[in-house]
Amino acid sequence: MPAIRIALPSPLRALLAKGAGSAMVSGFLLVAMLTVVGKIVSFAKDAVVAAKLGTADDLDAFMLVFGFFSFAATVLAGGLPESFVPAYAEWRERRGQRRADRLGVQAAVWHFAALLACGIGLTLVASSLIAWATPGFSPAKQALALRLQTGLLPFLLCFGMAHHLSAWLRAGKSFLLAASAPLLVPLGIVIALLVAGDSVNAWTLVAGTVWGSVAHLLVLIIAHARRLPRSLVWWRCCLRHWEPGLSRVLRNAAPFLLGGVAFGSAAVVDQTMAAWLSAGSVAVLGYSDKLCAVVLAVTAGPAADVLFPHFSELVARRDWTGLRRRLFTSAGLIVGAALPMTLFLCLFAPWIVAIMFERGAFGPQDTQRVAEVLRFAAFQIPFYILGTVAARVAVSLQAARLMLTIAFSALVLNATLNWLLMGPLGIAGIALSTVIVHLISAFATCGVCLAVIRRKEALG
Repeated sequence: MPAIRIALPSPLRALLAKGAGSAMVSGFLLVAMLTVVGKIVSFAKDAVVAAKLGTADDLDAFMLVFGFFSFAATVLAGGLPESFVPAYAEWRERRGQRRADRLGVQAAVWHFAALLACGIGLTLVASSLIAWATPGFSPAKQALALRLQTGLLPFLLCFGMAHHLSAWLRAGKSFLLAASAPLLVPLGIVIALLVAGDSVNAWTLVAGTVWGSVAHLLVLIIAHARRLPRSLVWWRCCLRHWEPGLSRVLRNAAPFLLGGVAFGSAAVVDQTMAAWLSAGSVAVLGYSDKLCAVVLAVTAGPAADVLFPHFSELVARRDWTGLRRRLFTSAGLIVGAALPMTLFLCLFAPWIVAIMFERGAFGPQDTQRVAEVLRFAAFQIPFYILGTVAARVAVSLQAARLMLTIAFSALVLNATLNWLLMGPLGIAGIALSTVIVHLISAFATCGVCLAVIRRKEALG
């Protein structure tokens, strides 16, 4: 059965094909446009949250706990899904679509088991984790964070599985649903905020997040269910006869998982160290990150989603010259497009923050704090993009061990620079630390990719 494709209206499809000139660029433009729509919905949500809660304790506690669960889900998404996509591309090339789909089902089962184990582990250590991470929180605020961690557990399972199913769709070069379904999470939060009216609190955010992530996962499950065979014989075969490629996926998942721990820990380390500073610091850092994420969402995100399967195919065909050319070309174009937006964020930071967030409980003083951090944080954007594109090439090349070294070095450097810079600069020092770490990591990752490509070319 052919891979599911959601058809675009004919005029839009023709416009994309004419303007892009290639399926890869068309896919990038499509994902970028959908991401912009998602960010509009997300900013509508953020604006309402800022008006209702400002930088209050409820939002501080929610953002810290949400960061823990996002980190856990993202780390696990950097394990099996990352190792699955190159294996899926190779298995489809060698064994056919049905065998590749069977590999996808079996990898999804293992990923769910890993998410469930992670959720149980987080629940068992919740009390100690919150106490360790929030020495600057009051006892009441720590107790609220502990309760929120229990409430957000379903989000971990749904968000993590959605990562895997989206990666599976992108591996088949079906980008539309993978890019549009995440809209349901901020949309769920917006609906919860509207229903709550003037009674918005941290639990309103929990309810919207959980139900939005459930809807996100259900849409992806339905998409895959429509594409896969409905024969009971095929499904029994999936569960009884393991694909040989699965052992490779599981074996390669461990280095990517450890690398995900190191790379993903940066946000958790930043939030945890921000909690040591004055009240509201976690929320201030979060608002700054959201504004940077707008640029990253329409550059690094679509680039990673669209380029990853193309990189994997080039590796499977051993087209090293094409791989190197595509790395340089795509990174150069995307970084060039991001630089004007980076400078705009830096120069007009107070005005941007005021327009986006200054209303209700979010006052001029909050605007000044967020703008100060944003002026530093914006400079991470070009280096983050370069690192993201290069990391996709490294994953396609299965250069997990070298990436692991870079990841843990970056984690240590991030914590060290935070400690050195947050004293004189406060929250802005944490943002500056992030910029330096992304700069060093991006160039190190590019160096690894080029070295691995040269070695494979020498081996023939």
